[in-house]
Amino acid sequence: MTRHERQRVSLCLFILLPWIRTTDAQAPDVRIAAKPDVVYIERSESGQHLNFDFLVENRTSHRMVLSNITLSVFDERDSLARREFVNEYSRANLDISPRRVVEAGTSILVFNPFHYFSGSVPLKRLRYAFTLRTVDGRTRYRSDIVVTPVPYQTRTQLILPVRGRVLVWDGHDYQSHHRRFDYTDRTFQRLGIKANFQRYAYDFVVVDDRGLMHRAEPGAGDEWYPGKSDTNEAHYGFGVPIYAAGSGRVAATHDGEPDNRSFDQAELATRETARGGNYVVVDHLNGEFSWFGHLKRGSVSVKIGQQVKQGEVIGRMGASGDSLFPHLHYELRNGVGVKQVEGLPSYFTDFRRLLGAKSIIAKTGQVDTGDVVESILR
Repeated sequence: MTRHERQRVSLCLFILLPWIRTTDAQAPDVRIAAKPDVVYIERSESGQHLNFDFLVENRTSHRMVLSNITLSVFDERDSLARREFVNEYSRANLDISPRRVVEAGTSILVFNPFHYFSGSVPLKRLRYAFTLRTVDGRTRYRSDIVVTPVPYQTRTQLILPVRGRVLVWDGHDYQSHHRRFDYTDRTFQRLGIKANFQRYAYDFVVVDDRGLMHRAEPGAGDEWYPGKSDTNEAHYGFGVPIYAAGSGRVAATHDGEPDNRSFDQAELATRETARGGNYVVVDHLNGEFSWFGHLKRGSVSVKIGQQVKQGEVIGRMGASGDSLFPHLHYELRNGVGVKQVEGLPSYFTDFRRLLGAKSIIAKTGQVDTGDVVESILR
């Protein structure tokens, strides 16, 4: 880890609005922490993305409501470059977590609402000012936190793990389910999960030139919805080869789960990765690990400790575990399991973006929800 990556998010100022009351800054009533500790800047063709959360802790004896978040962005000279805000009067319904109420003595996770910036905005230092109020509105608390994000450059050269026309059915944008994983929920806390291992994940599906992922009859209605009685074999991607995105050593595998799009919740107590169905984890030997999940039963073709090369077949696309339909769940992360593992940004090489009748070749680039892409490797 570089010196810049070791820069920790700093908690800098805790105050109560002076016209209401004062407080001891050494023992703040409201505490704000950024998670993970190191915040990365992910770069795309459109701009810069910040994928992190705030843990808001209410240390008072009162029920509190998160009423405002104001962001001030400063450049390397500490000059103001941008200012944004969300509050309960204007943009709260769009940008502030629905869980805005913080019970006394508890915490909530707030997904960073200021997640996108154009490439020209200098993200040297970001000061977030949080305002919380009591339910009756008589007391307001303000707590500031400074975040110093650092650009992340993927250490591993990665290729797309699926060949052919591929749709990113769900990536890690602000609205994605991978992004909005609340690991502070009691269900996950009981399992010992303390971070978002899928923070930068992708669900890859194979589609035809209409963008459909299975052989649907014309005019059949929605392509997919919960409970639809389509078979795995109807999906274009079911059983297609999955390729190692990068070279490394196999760190973990699991096989034998049926492709029935379900898993035993009770199994999580003894096998923390049960949701992933059949999977392979590759250690790239540089602090980065690739996770390939929901593989087809009986298709895992590598063993723990085996060295694999980029582009080597390691399994086939399936629908095992907590899978809505046949797809590949892929993510870059900093560990093997799920309990204290964080996701990492990933950039892929040698693919083309399919833009209708046109396409753009990307030597290196980021992909996300809605992108239709194709590897140029054969």
